[in-house]
Amino acid sequence: MMTVNPNQPNLKLLLVDDDLDTRQMVTILLKTAGLEILTVGTGSEALALLGIERMDIILLDIMLPDVDGLNLLETIRRISDIPIVMLTAVSHAEIMQQAYILGADDYIVKPFTREKLLDRIYRLANKTTAPVQTLVPSWTRHYWLDADNHILVHNGTAIDLSDVETLVMLRLMASAFQAVSELDLYKSSWGNEPVSLPTRLERVENAIQGIQLKLEDDPAQPKIVISAPEGYVFTPESG
Repeated sequence: MMTVNPNQPNLKLLLVDDDLDTRQMVTILLKTAGLEILTVGTGSEALALLGIERMDIILLDIMLPDVDGLNLLETIRRISDIPIVMLTAVSHAEIMQQAYILGADDYIVKPFTREKLLDRIYRLANKTTAPVQTLVPSWTRHYWLDADNHILVHNGTAIDLSDVETLVMLRLMASAFQAVSELDLYKSSWGNEPVSLPTRLERVENAIQGIQLKLEDDPAQPKIVISAPEGYVFTPESG
């Protein structure tokens, strides 16, 4: 049965992947969601198709037989601002960082679920086509959290976070410019584990310090994740 999201625009996607099984699987996933998809197995085929077909989003693998996917990304970026999602088994932080620097809009590591792929596609489509008043905050161009892979991308630099640091950042970023209490951060990151209040506060403080060490230019004088009387605040425009 076809499951179509009626609130999404008609989208035409190009998948560039040399693996036939992946092309067939993604084709089925997207077509059952009511999306149009074309697939090719090489970079040269992708460039040829882009010369004659209008695409809304490109799904791009890194390991292609005739060209490195990152080189293809760079080539496409020179001629087009079409949204590009890297869809690859390569999960190294350095490669992910390079992809964002070269202009990738998103990065999904294989294997992935149907829900995750569609969510990323729809979010990117909405971000691209939404009217001005509903655009995402400008700071999201400089900070992006890949919670699945525990990586915070800041101005194109991939920062590895621990599991707990990822959950803390996720909560802080959801309330940017607003103070989040230590107990709120603890509950969203550790759940309702029965430990003493001092232990909860210590765990949160350690996680915050770990984030500051990795994110701040001067962890001793943080400007991005800062303390406040009510807890901690994520202030992205200071970064």
